[in-house]
Amino acid sequence: MMKSILASGSLLVLLAVSSLPVQAQNSNTTPTEKPAPATQAPAASPAPTSPSTPQTNVSPDELKKFAVATKQLLTIVNATESQMVQAVQKQGLTETRFNEIYQSKKNPQAKPAAQITPKEEESYKQAVSQLTQIQKDAQVKMDKAVQEQGLPMERFNQIFAAVQKDPQLRQEVRKMIQN
Repeated sequence: MMKSILASGSLLVLLAVSSLPVQAQNSNTTPTEKPAPATQAPAASPAPTSPSTPQTNVSPDELKKFAVATKQLLTIVNATESQMVQAVQKQGLTETRFNEIYQSKKNPQAKPAAQITPKEEESYKQAVSQLTQIQKDAQVKMDKAVQEQGLPMERFNQIFAAVQKDPQLRQEVRKMIQN
């Protein structure tokens, strides 16, 4: 649930960038699943481009801005994930129990290990409310981080798509983030 809440807007982009190359984010992701560190991304050979695939030219300056913004976004995501775990725990739920309740709400056939008590139900609702606010705050911070680099969100997303498709660009971004 926490990752599902986090998966909106550019945060989804950020989570994907954090594990270059991009891994698909699905709605079944649990808060205990962390993105793989960028250093674990496998080397890939350049994919052939078809004539129908538009090429996005990325200047060195834009790539540097993208890398700086991405590094800031990763920091925001890590802090947000920590806040979300704390919010769930503050309500007296473990991550595992929170996820069981979430899955049972999402899919009625997914039965939790133990019946949900009224107290757990209330704790779950309060946690979801807090997680939603944490996500909204994180989104504002992320938008600001990208804007501070002088990249409109649309351009950030275009560069992201180019980095996703081009292993050489991906490697350049990875190096910039690590420095």
